[in-house]
Amino acid sequence: MTDLAVGVDVGGTKAAAVQVDAGGVVRRRAVVDTPAADVPALLAAMRAVTTEVYATDVIAIGVGAAGLVETGTGRIRYAPNIAWREVDLHEALGGFGVPVAIDNDCTVAAFGEHAIGAGRGVEDFLYVGVGTGIGGGIVHGGELMRGAHGFAGEIGHIIVEPGGETCGCGNRGCWETVASGAALTRLGRERLGDGRDGPGIVAAARGGDAMARSVLDDVGARLGEGIAGLVNVLDPELVIVGGGAAAGAGDLLLEPASVACARAIEGAEHRPAVPLVPATLGADGAAIGAGLWALQELA
Repeated sequence: MTDLAVGVDVGGTKAAAVQVDAGGVVRRRAVVDTPAADVPALLAAMRAVTTEVYATDVIAIGVGAAGLVETGTGRIRYAPNIAWREVDLHEALGGFGVPVAIDNDCTVAAFGEHAIGAGRGVEDFLYVGVGTGIGGGIVHGGELMRGAHGFAGEIGHIIVEPGGETCGCGNRGCWETVASGAALTRLGRERLGDGRDGPGIVAAARGGDAMARSVLDDVGARLGEGIAGLVNVLDPELVIVGGGAAAGAGDLLLEPASVACARAIEGAEHRPAVPLVPATLGADGAAIGAGLWALQELA
């Protein structure tokens, strides 16, 4: 019998769960909106999507949560775009009677891409998750980099525009304020003068709206510039771009990001090219990765 896990991705706008086998095949899927400012309601939403895909032959649950997830304890110490403050998700999911593994959402997404996705066989790569905010996962020497406390990869909170837009973390001008899904929505509303969200702006751009396309070009360029700085620091072989906003926008975001990244990398003509590629696992990456990681760690 194939081992099964539930993988849960809890972010600033949605909670998604998949039932996944050890090969990464998704058997069931569920998603609900998340009330990011209401912790009890958020925990209830997480339990609800888990229940929808749970079955008696599931042997483990993995959770990828946006924010600072402490190594060893799985405790979420803080999150910028969700009201997580010292929250124990093991306790919230203990009623299912199977072991639960908790980690950062982009860390487990990077694990999934390394196991069965665009990073398979790649020893050094950077995963950039573009959703409500921006998160990161780093694979170095074939291993996940977690840092001293488990907080490595919080790449969205590098200040790139001092005095700029207020970020969910409380600082001003963080990278995610200019290059995330939230930035896409904000800039689109400023330029288009209506209430369209990110998917609406992407649809308009695909339909030939030049102003909507300019929004994606500008957000993509800021994304690529930030990635270039991280390439200079980490020297990865590959950059994988995932997350819900990136999956929805596709090449409309990735193409200007690739151009800007290549332009901004130090000594581009003297080093191997570092391609920016879409995540193979798409918007399900964190949930699938969480399930696969739980099977490895807990099975």
